[in-house]
Amino acid sequence: MVYEYDTGKSTLYFDSVELPPLSQEKNIIGTCTNCNSDVQSVSYHNHEKNNIVAARCVKCNLFNAIVYDTLWNWLGEESISSDIISKIGSSGNKIIEPRIEAPMDTEELHYLRSIPANKLSAVFSPAEIEAMFLKASEQKYVRQYLYRARKKYQDFNDLFDIMLNI
Repeated sequence: MVYEYDTGKSTLYFDSVELPPLSQEKNIIGTCTNCNSDVQSVSYHNHEKNNIVAARCVKCNLFNAIVYDTLWNWLGEESISSDIISKIGSSGNKIIEPRIEAPMDTEELHYLRSIPANKLSAVFSPAEIEAMFLKASEQKYVRQYLYRARKKYQDFNDLFDIMLNI
């Protein structure tokens, strides 16, 4: 399951299915598993028979899709990235990159931008993709996500014959 979030439209994407927000009410809905701070809802969405809440930690900004059934019983949660935006590249392929402030225009960043999103998403999680783009643009990134991504570089190379070294 892949979750992406468009902060501009407050839209959650679940496996590329667009889920517009039903509400953007802000509520404290739990405690962050990363830093024990409050987790606040950003938007509420429906998918099939489930309610999905996009929620962010107020301290460490960990962003999750929290899934509930129709009676609001917790079913699970998945990491999502609010900083992923989708674009169509000049080659006509969909590409993704994080929204970063004043990105450093590096060779690594140009290389990552040239890789189609469906290839990246086939191997890497949204958080791993975000970490790769942030590292390539010389911005702060979560080391754990980049570490996980690096462990998958050989698999990515085997599948698509594209070598990554970020």
